[in-house]
Amino acid sequence: MTLEEKIAAGFRMEAVAKAADIVSGGILIIVLARLLDPESYGLLYFALSILAVGTLLSSLGFGRSAARYLTEYDERNAGQVPHIIESSILYTAVPLAIISGVLLFFAAELTTFLGEPGLEPFLLLGTVFLVGSTTVKYTRRVLQGFKQIRLSAMVMVTDAVLKSIVAIALATLGYGPIGAFFGYVLGGLVAGLLGAAFTYRQYRAYERTRIEDGLRRRLFEYAMPLSLTASGDILIKRVDIILVGFFLTPVFVSYYTISKQLVKFAKFPASSLGFAISPRYKEQYEQGNVSRAARLYEDALTGMLLVYVPATAGLILVAGPTIELVFGTEYTGAVPVLQVLSLFLVAQTVTYVTSSGLDYLGQATLRAYAKGGVAIGNFVLNLLLIPTIGIIGAAISTVIAYGVYALLNVYIMHLELTLSWRRIGRDLGQIVAITAAMALVVAILSGSIAGLLSLLGVVGLGVAIWLALSYVLGFVERQHVRTVIGR
Repeated sequence: MTLEEKIAAGFRMEAVAKAADIVSGGILIIVLARLLDPESYGLLYFALSILAVGTLLSSLGFGRSAARYLTEYDERNAGQVPHIIESSILYTAVPLAIISGVLLFFAAELTTFLGEPGLEPFLLLGTVFLVGSTTVKYTRRVLQGFKQIRLSAMVMVTDAVLKSIVAIALATLGYGPIGAFFGYVLGGLVAGLLGAAFTYRQYRAYERTRIEDGLRRRLFEYAMPLSLTASGDILIKRVDIILVGFFLTPVFVSYYTISKQLVKFAKFPASSLGFAISPRYKEQYEQGNVSRAARLYEDALTGMLLVYVPATAGLILVAGPTIELVFGTEYTGAVPVLQVLSLFLVAQTVTYVTSSGLDYLGQATLRAYAKGGVAIGNFVLNLLLIPTIGIIGAAISTVIAYGVYALLNVYIMHLELTLSWRRIGRDLGQIVAITAAMALVVAILSGSIAGLLSLLGVVGLGVAIWLALSYVLGFVERQHVRTVIGR
C-alpha cells in the first residue's frame, strides 16, 4: 500500500467516525433545543464546558505524548512499547483521581462561586463523566500512535451515537437537562471501556525488553508542553462559554453554544484529515523525505481552505434563516454570534491540518508557547469585551485569538518543513476569487429564503458554483487531497 493509500484509508475511517459524530451530535443539539427551553439548554452546556476543563486537567498531555513515542519506537525498538503504555496510564490516572475528588467533595462550593445553583447535580455526576471522557481521549490518541485509525474511529462512533440516543430518550421522557447529561456520561463510559479493550489488545502484541534509560522521564517531559497546548485549546474553546455563563445568563450560553456547535459541524473533514495524516509527516521526515512531507502539508492545507473559505462566506450569508428554521425563533439571538464565529471556522481548519503534525515533528514545546500566549490573550479579551459589549464580545475574542494561533502554527510548520509560499499564495488567491463569485450569487438570493427547501436550494446553488469554478481553475484535479477523500 502506498503512502497516499495509507493516508486515504486512515482519513476515510476517521471521516466516517467524525461524520457519525457530527450527524448524531447535530440531531442531539437540534432535538434538545426543541425539547428544552433556552435556559435549561444553556445550563446543560454551561456544565459541559466546566467539565471540559476538568477533563483537560485530568488527562493532561500523556495520551498525545504516548502516541508520539509509540510512532517512534514502533519503528526502531518495539520492546519499549509496553513501557510507554504502562507509564502513560499511570501518569494519566493520578490527575484523574485528583480532579474527580475535587468535583465530588467541592461541588457545592464551585456552584456557589459560579452563581448558578442548578449546576451542583451536574458537577457531582461529572466525576463519572470525567472517567469516561478521559479514557476516551487517552485511548483514541494511543490508538492513533499505533496507526490504528479504524479502532480509534470505532471508539468515537460508540461515544457519539450512544450519547445521542440516551440523551434524547431521557429528555423526551421529561428528565430535562440532567437526563440529557446522563447520556453524555453513559456514552463516555461505554466508549472508554471499548477503547481500553482495543488498547490492551495492541499492548499484548508486543514483547517487552529492558526499559530504555530516561524513557519515562522523556515521556513525562514531552507531555508538559502538550498539556500547555491543550490548556490553551480549552481556554480558547471553553472559557468563553464559562465567562458568558458567569457574566450573563444560561440563556446567552444557549445562543453562544448553538453558534459554536454549528461551526463545529463543519470541521470534520479538516479534523479527520489532520488526525490521519499527522503521523505520516513524522514518517516521511524520519525517512529523509522532507520535501515530500512539505508537499503533503501544502496539499492538505490548500485543499481544506478550498472547502472552508467559501463555506465560511456562505454561512455568514445564510446564518439568519439557518438558526430560525433549524432551532426555532427562540434562538434568533444566536444569529450575530454565528456570523462572527463563522470566521473561526477558517482558523480552526488551518490548525486541525497543522497542529497535530507539529507534535509528531517534535515541535510540541514551541506550539505550546504559542497556544499558551494566545490563550491568555483570549482570556483577557473575554474579560474586557463580555461585560462591555455582551455575547458578541466573546465571539470576537475567540476569532482573534484562534486566528493568531492558526498563523503561528503555519509559521512553525514552515520552520520545520520549508513551505512554498508562492504556491500556497497562488492557490489562496484563486480560492478567494471562487469565494467572491459564489458569495455574490448567494447574497442576491438569500433574501428570497422563506423555508427549508428554499434554504437548501440556495445552499445547493452555491455549492454548484463553487464546484464548477474549482474545476475550471484546476483545483478538483490538481489537489492531491482528492486522493485522500476518495475518487
